Amino acid sequence: MYALTGANGQLGRLVIKNLLTLVPANQIVATTRDPQKLADIEALGIVVRRADFSDPATLSEAFAGATRLLIISTDTIGQRVEQHKAAIEGAVAAGVNHIVYTSAVHADPNAAHPILAEHGLTEAALAASGVQWTALRNSFYAEVLKDLVGLLLVNDQLLIPEGSAAHTWVTREDCARAAAGALLGKLTATGPVDVTGPEALRFADLAERYSRISGQSVTAQALPDNEIIAQVVAKGVPAEAAGFLIGLASWIAREMVTTPTDIVEQASGVKPSPVDVVLRTLVTA
Repeated sequence: MYALTGANGQLGRLVIKNLLTLVPANQIVATTRDPQKLADIEALGIVVRRADFSDPATLSEAFAGATRLLIISTDTIGQRVEQHKAAIEGAVAAGVNHIVYTSAVHADPNAAHPILAEHGLTEAALAASGVQWTALRNSFYAEVLKDLVGLLLVNDQLLIPEGSAAHTWVTREDCARAAAGALLGKLTATGPVDVTGPEALRFADLAERYSRISGQSVTAQALPDNEIIAQVVAKGVPAEAAGFLIGLASWIAREMVTTPTDIVEQASGVKPSPVDVVLRTLVTA
């Protein structure tokens, strides 16, 4: 039996879609806080159980009978380390012998950024659990570019943060393929591994790529964050949303240097998709 948490989320449902091409439905245990939201999944023959990370008593029962478990990280910053620890303890109590966890590139318990620190602390808990584990350190989803490029495109310029880090954007679908393969034991690596797209791109590279795909002459214009925010707000975007997304872009441009790996292909047999597949959706929207 192969179990996963967060089965009703975007990534969870994509993982299930991939699992169904590889194993019978009755070998999959899909867990979520609200099983009623997985009625369509249960109708396919998948076992659906309640698992609430904030209610640890539900976890060992939810994972019972599973030999391998995929823990999809929660998104509640400030609470998820304890939630993840509860899930790990529940898995150990249930007799799970391998845990796969969706982490983030550059995860580190001592990282200054809370997201990276929380993933790092979860990985430390996995290492201390006594169970075999794999942390899938996913790069940022390429789908984020749908919002970012649309936000930063002003006339024929892509306003970009002042930073030259090249990042390996990866599609959510590729992360789901990697997670499904890792859950089924198709990935031999243990411990932390980086899950990336096929190439590392700076924001300036993204401007060039978008220009080529769209046929529109778009140039990159590097500006301080406050100047980008001002121009984006002038487009009618709420200041809070503009500040959050531009802060994210700035963090990526300054710090999130990543290098392509073959983990997606190792786990799924399929090469990861380039960012072009996401950028094309902006052109056709």
